[in-house]
Amino acid sequence: MDHACMQLRVSGVVSNAPYVLVLDCDMACNSRASALDAMCFLLDRRPPPDSLAFVQFPQLFHNLSHKDIYANELRYIFGTRWFGLDGVRGPPLSGSGFYVRRDALYGATPTADFMPDATAVAELKTRFGHSDRLVASLRSPGVPPEAEAMMSLAALASCAYEAGTAWGAGVGFMYQSVVEDYFTGFQRFFARGWTSAYCYPEPRPAFLGSVPTNLNDVLVQNKRWMSGMLAVGVSRRHSPLACRPLLRASLLQAMAYAYFGFAALCAVPVLCYATLPQLCLLRGVPLFPCPAATAAAFASSLLQHMAEVCVSRRGRLDLRTWWNEQRFWVLNALTAQLFGCVSAAQELLGARALDFDLTSKAAVDGSLYQDGVFDFTGCSALLLPATTLSVLNAAAIVAGTWKMSSSSSSSSGGFHFAPQLFLMCYGAALSYPLLEGMFLRRDPARVPPRITALSVALAAVLLAAMLG
Repeated sequence: MDHACMQLRVSGVVSNAPYVLVLDCDMACNSRASALDAMCFLLDRRPPPDSLAFVQFPQLFHNLSHKDIYANELRYIFGTRWFGLDGVRGPPLSGSGFYVRRDALYGATPTADFMPDATAVAELKTRFGHSDRLVASLRSPGVPPEAEAMMSLAALASCAYEAGTAWGAGVGFMYQSVVEDYFTGFQRFFARGWTSAYCYPEPRPAFLGSVPTNLNDVLVQNKRWMSGMLAVGVSRRHSPLACRPLLRASLLQAMAYAYFGFAALCAVPVLCYATLPQLCLLRGVPLFPCPAATAAAFASSLLQHMAEVCVSRRGRLDLRTWWNEQRFWVLNALTAQLFGCVSAAQELLGARALDFDLTSKAAVDGSLYQDGVFDFTGCSALLLPATTLSVLNAAAIVAGTWKMSSSSSSSSGGFHFAPQLFLMCYGAALSYPLLEGMFLRRDPARVPPRITALSVALAAVLLAAMLG
């Protein structure tokens, strides 16, 4: 977001418009009516207070496959959760596709100007930098100053301009996190009394962007999101649950932000489900003592997800989206979320700086993605936990079934293992693209052979340890 702050400063001395459109470099405006839609919210003067800081639009994509095997649509965010949060002081800042008030970005609150004193030019220069033109734009909101020399504009757009100022902390977008949109949203806006609104125009999308079309880029992108949000969530200084102004403004909104901040921790229960049923079955230990209650709980979770998909699809039963999200939720938990937890822990302990892995969205051939085939090109150790546990699960199904059929236990005893076996079979169905990519495919986009070899070796070690 340092580039966004550069452009914010330059636009302040070029147009000084009171409202700013923020877009990612890979997104473009698809409808000029988006500005009119946003102004309908931002210029609504229903008293009191006039506290709307930004209008968020959904992120939609022009290269989205109709099969969408990587759940790139982000339906569960822009089609469900943001609608719900629209009733709790507004959706979070989503990094792109929003119109925002310039004065709110500069540090104003709904009840106070960002300027400490109308005559305190020296204090304004301390916060905003030494540019006289920029300070003049602050003192005359909405009025463009005189034309700025190109040399001065270049100085405003440089990172060096921010030295000794409040840019990146008290002014503009905040730099303290790689998920600067998530962090800026509740620290700059919601904790200071601002609200937001969600606008979902149909049928023509307001903005369109590009999605990554191979699995490695998708996982790298999700790892960056998960590690960044978890680092904020566990921070004693910046956590939504430690932000007293946000808690006073809305406990529900603080809890919603915390939900996203701690989303990476879903890797822990998924990791347990990917290991304990398999290992317990091999040891002959029933993990679920009440099969009927277990089946009811599992069915209710699947039905809840299916109902959510139906609601976001306006009542249409979309089984493909439901299945793709089920599959990717597990895959993402065992890869991006798991490594996100590790990365956030390393940053918290000071072991190393958080990686900021860029995601390529244009240079990769997306034909396999469009055909609904997993593209494992470039996949690294990020995929290793998922592939290892897929091999372990498949081996445990075979070994466990043979052990149950050849044992002398009673039929009622075998019935207690039915939930474990069913859960493992469901996991095998979800992980079929991984198993296919490791053992059945021979094309260049299959799982890299070194990952397959390591996965088999690690799974063999786990099986030997449990059966030994």
